[in-house]
Amino acid sequence: MRVAALVLGVVLTAGAAGCGAVVPGTPRLGAVPSTDRALITAYVEASNRAGDGGPAAQTDFLRSTQAEGAPFPPDRCFGEVTLDTRLVQRTLRPDADWTPPATLPNVGRPAGAIYVAAAAVSVRRGAVEVREDVGSKHFVVRDARVFSYAPCAD
Repeated sequence: MRVAALVLGVVLTAGAAGCGAVVPGTPRLGAVPSTDRALITAYVEASNRAGDGGPAAQTDFLRSTQAEGAPFPPDRCFGEVTLDTRLVQRTLRPDADWTPPATLPNVGRPAGAIYVAAAAVSVRRGAVEVREDVGSKHFVVRDARVFSYAPCAD
């Protein structure tokens, strides 16, 4: 009985001490400015509309908005397919330290604000979905424009 009371006293004391504890570290702002969020939403919608126009139209859109630093995938990647991207909006957050995994020589971090979100990307051949990939999608906002990184869809 005496041991149980001692254990209970230690637990209660430790719990009370933790209530006023200061957590070390540097706070990081995780919010995405509403203007950047709207630009990214519009970018994804424009990419999906380009996909409605067919593989060539979407390839042109993706090539024109390819962020600096990463080579554009080979043309075979979009031969007969299009991508339909759906973001999980609540997961959109800054990712300032990210750099593209495959970069051109002597290119570092992209210029601009970098964001990442969870995304489901449906690969379609015409109206038929042939595959769905779920993962992270990165965006770069610079000068009120959105750039991204086209995946290989083949």
